[in-house]
Amino acid sequence: MTSIRKANLGDLNVLIKLLSNQFGEHEIELESELLHNVLETMLKNERLGFCMLAEKDGDPVGFAAIVFTWTLEHGGNVAWLEELYVLPELRNDGIGTQLVDAVIAETTKLGCRAIDLEVEEEHERAENLYKRKGFHLLSRRRWAKKLV
Repeated sequence: MTSIRKANLGDLNVLIKLLSNQFGEHEIELESELLHNVLETMLKNERLGFCMLAEKDGDPVGFAAIVFTWTLEHGGNVAWLEELYVLPELRNDGIGTQLVDAVIAETTKLGCRAIDLEVEEEHERAENLYKRKGFHLLSRRRWAKKLV
């Protein structure tokens, strides 16, 4: 049986391992010390965001990471679904759907006005999940510039 719960500081190493797997799949490089520090900071300060942890029979199998932003477009506090990850061998078990449902419930409870996210172009399965949950595609592209 799969359960979803809000992660806490005691889950830091589990989240680091799952996020490292996610970054590896997407070829994202981040120093392990920096990854540790940003996750620890977020888990200590819920004003920055939170993580939901999925466990199957007591073992961690996925997570969702939410960070908060304030936008004019949505008229206030917005949740950014920064990461959603499920172990590859369990991606047909509905765990991603459960995580998204938990994120929607928690961010609604916290008064967020919207949830924004991005999907890699080749991840059609993820896009289908978000469509089923009421998300819609925006007609713009996300850009970024690293400053450090």
